Amino acid sequence: MSFDYCFTFSTLEISVRYGDCNTNNDDIISCYVHLGLQRAKKLSDIVAVQYAHMRVLNTLIDTMCDHCLSRVWRKQCYRYIKRLLPLLYEMLAPQQYLQKTLEIKTLHAFYFEDYQNSGPLNHSKYSRLLSTKKHP
Repeated sequence: MSFDYCFTFSTLEISVRYGDCNTNNDDIISCYVHLGLQRAKKLSDIVAVQYAHMRVLNTLIDTMCDHCLSRVWRKQCYRYIKRLLPLLYEMLAPQQYLQKTLEIKTLHAFYFEDYQNSGPLNHSKYSRLLSTKKHP
């Protein structure tokens, strides 16, 4: 791949991961996902293709879970994660797919749904998990 292409992809990845000043514009996320998928198509090794796809997906997941970024930006990342689920289904073994989708659902519930109700650390099921944690 050309240096310009790799630089553009990396720049977009950083823009997605750390938020863009214009959070109402999801063109940056769209372009990043598109370039990531195009990048994966050019690879010949299946492991490299899976790595390229997972890199895009994991960047979106990390961004979705970052409370330092605006909620709108994180929600847009989640929408693209949902769009990538069919690709994930084709790429992973059934058990891995179920595990990854459960992880995504759990993170979404923690960072969005439960946060609206009572805050991420005050919710009862998370409080129980924190109270059972062993302390040194």
